Amino acid sequence: MDNNKNTKKRSLFSDRKFKYGSLAVGLTVAFVALVIIINAVVYALAYSYGWYLDLTGQQYYGITDKAEQYLDEVLTEDVKVKIIFCQDKDRVLDDSSGYYVYRCAESFKEAYPNNISVEYLDVIAHPELADIYTSQLGTPLYTYNVIIESNQSENFRLVTYENFYTFDAESGDVYAFNGERRFTSYIMSLCVEYPICYFTTGHGETVYDGQGETNALYNLMIDAGFDVRTIDLSTEEIEGNAKVIIINDPVYDFRGADEGADEIAKLGRFMSDNGGNMMIFLSPQHQGNLTTLKQWMEEWGIGVSDGQIRDTSHSLTSDGLSLVASYPTEGFASSLHLSLRQLDSQPMTIINNPIAFEPLWENRDGREVGTVLYSYQTSELMTPENGNIGGAYPIASLVRQTRIDPLTQAELRTYMFVSSTGYTDASYLDSNAYGNRDILMYLVEQMGKKLVPIDIDFKVFANESLNLTTAQAYAWTVTLTVAVPLVVCTVGIVVCYKRKRL
Repeated sequence: MDNNKNTKKRSLFSDRKFKYGSLAVGLTVAFVALVIIINAVVYALAYSYGWYLDLTGQQYYGITDKAEQYLDEVLTEDVKVKIIFCQDKDRVLDDSSGYYVYRCAESFKEAYPNNISVEYLDVIAHPELADIYTSQLGTPLYTYNVIIESNQSENFRLVTYENFYTFDAESGDVYAFNGERRFTSYIMSLCVEYPICYFTTGHGETVYDGQGETNALYNLMIDAGFDVRTIDLSTEEIEGNAKVIIINDPVYDFRGADEGADEIAKLGRFMSDNGGNMMIFLSPQHQGNLTTLKQWMEEWGIGVSDGQIRDTSHSLTSDGLSLVASYPTEGFASSLHLSLRQLDSQPMTIINNPIAFEPLWENRDGREVGTVLYSYQTSELMTPENGNIGGAYPIASLVRQTRIDPLTQAELRTYMFVSSTGYTDASYLDSNAYGNRDILMYLVEQMGKKLVPIDIDFKVFANESLNLTTAQAYAWTVTLTVAVPLVVCTVGIVVCYKRKRL
């Protein structure tokens, strides 16, 4: 009996299926263990040395040739830039929004290892190390802050993770990652002397969004390479390096000579004597309060209507107040969107709650007045006194003043751009799907300085939404609900008829 058992055991272990089956299992276990070990080693090395491959379709983390063309000019051998995260590396990597910023920062470091370093300052564990920054700011640092500093400047840039993203103004969802453009702008602004762009304050102007962050227009001027600041003209003087002043949605009027602090005189000297540039954005709700400011605008050839424009055929909303602008093809002001008009598919430029601006003349005293954007003929101007008046109206205007420098005899140009506050809505200004940003960026280029290029694109996250005017939406609704079923029914009737004939 025992011999039979031993024989069975020997036959079991000597069986061909058992031998090769055991070998296969052993090799499988060994291979899986080896893969796990290699994976752990590679992960540890990648974590320690920052190895990664950007396999995203948009190359979200990477730095492109476009940015390097501009950084090559400022990151000379003696320039050192630090990108400092305000928490330790592990926590940055665990933060979904911080991870993208970290990877992008590492790409800049990899492209310029002798100029750019990435460091970590745990402001929770070591608040004393943050004193050098908090003493200048007067406010504490938070874990979601990023500091960018350079040995070429006494100043530094303090930003948040949110500054590297673009958000949908309506839903609040993340629309795109803007790390490459942001880092390029911040680094360049710390390495070279940039012109100043002022946002006026003291009249209820809009500088920040609802969350306390700087708004889309403010961030656009940073992207354009300006040292962006605020100024109260009633108490402060305009510095000589100032290039642009922006008046964004003032609620209260500016003071003239008979009111003590002559803010209008300062604006006039800035434009005429210093060769400055101006952008003015007004809202239909508040423009009635701005008597002095509007009188000064009239001296530059631009009148402001009392009404608001509506167009239910060319609008993104059913109320007709998110107007799709029409691009004029004649006049010097049309050059601002020439590149857009040359595209096979022209992007729309949208203005919410638009005001009509009346050019008072075409050319006077070296000042030319032109229209950048019109409403369509299907629009109507809703006025409190005269009712609704149909027709096409200027909804963005441009003044160009040309003068000769007495010393160099060079031709100098000054610009004043005027539109509604709805032009700078974040939904349109922060999106590559619309023309709002491109027009302003091209205008900024005309203001006398080559700045950070507009061709450093947002890295847009997947978005499959459609942008249709109300007229287009109606046409597609009719097509899909009436025309297509009608075609199907007709084909069905024809088929039935032919079958009966057979």
